Amino acid sequence: MKYGSTVRDIRKKKGITLHTLADGVCSVSFLSKFERGESDISLELMTQLLEKLMIPFEEFLYMHHDYSLDSVQNFFQTAGSLYITRNQEGLHQLKKEQHAKWKEYGIVTYHNNALLLEVYESIVAGTSLSQEIQTHHVQLLSDYLFGVEEWGFYELSLYNGTMLLLEPEMVMSLSKTAYVKSSRFRDYEKVNTLVTSILFNTVIYLIGPVNRFDDAFHYRQEMNEFLAYLEDIAIPEQRLFEKLHLMQLKGIYDIRIGKKEEGRAQVEATIQLLYSFNAPKLADNIRHYLQQIL
Repeated sequence: MKYGSTVRDIRKKKGITLHTLADGVCSVSFLSKFERGESDISLELMTQLLEKLMIPFEEFLYMHHDYSLDSVQNFFQTAGSLYITRNQEGLHQLKKEQHAKWKEYGIVTYHNNALLLEVYESIVAGTSLSQEIQTHHVQLLSDYLFGVEEWGFYELSLYNGTMLLLEPEMVMSLSKTAYVKSSRFRDYEKVNTLVTSILFNTVIYLIGPVNRFDDAFHYRQEMNEFLAYLEDIAIPEQRLFEKLHLMQLKGIYDIRIGKKEEGRAQVEATIQLLYSFNAPKLADNIRHYLQQIL
């Protein structure tokens, strides 16, 4: 279904005529053709139409894909809960449901959901996806994500859940894309939180596991870029643990590039702050990690 038909449905439900919606934006004939799927539209004109309809772009995308924000959040919360609790049967059943919806409605988001769940299911089962299947999944996901003009809650959640499936070069490319293409929606707290999570996970991914910590560091320039993104996104004061997480990562990064004393001091400061905030488990986990890498 093209965007025009969704605009038409919203317009009619709001009792707005073609002439009223087109006034000051475009010609009535152009709007009519767009609604019938006979003409494409620029992002600028689309934005003006949605402003007159009083519909945020993010909300429009969810409505267009037969989703609501609540249903999107519910899907990712359910998938995440099943994954964390290692509920393989639940993951398998949810995957079958999403695949069946894709077959019935042909909406690509249902297919993406099934791919995400297949990845989760394979991790929980302790099995590896075949190289052929993994390559196929990566291609489908990357085609979808690179093809989306504006990344909202759905795209960010999908990418955040499948990042570990990807090679470093793809992660760097898609994380930059996520940061740039979500700019319109970052005033939404949930989107801001997701973008922050993606940037954190990207930095952690590029730092690498402890057993490869002494390898040559290939991604110094990219790491600086993603850390700059995290600074630029301005994590709100009330999300204090995220600010401490950034502080810790900067310390780990310094250690990674050879500034061991400066990095260790920064990580130790993070640990002490966590103890003072009565978060001893987090503090102990970071201390254990620090001991492993020094």
